[in-house]
Amino acid sequence: MGKYTGCIIEESMKDKTILNEFRIVESVTDDGTSYIVEIDESKIDDIVLKLQAAMSDEKIWYTDLKNCNFHYIIYNDRIFKVNRDFPEQYEEAKEYGLKRGIPEDYLPNKSWAK
Repeated sequence: MGKYTGCIIEESMKDKTILNEFRIVESVTDDGTSYIVEIDESKIDDIVLKLQAAMSDEKIWYTDLKNCNFHYIIYNDRIFKVNRDFPEQYEEAKEYGLKRGIPEDYLPNKSWAK
């Protein structure tokens, strides 16, 4: 069974208990705290919805989970599922983030494809 990995920034979560759903691979404390997380592929459909519900209401945040085939880009009000074989699918998620005021350098883009 495959795994999805991602990065969750603690400050982006209004419900931090969501972290208990993941295996934390690494934590980094800098200006804030971020976690590199992992979850079994079998749980992905459920966890993206839980993760979305746990997110802050602020528009400046998103989180993501990916495996070798798919990349979920999760905003508090929208979820994008990108097939990593089709880099152009990143454009809609990127444009959505730009409209929310997230700087372009922080947004998913074609270079994140396979």
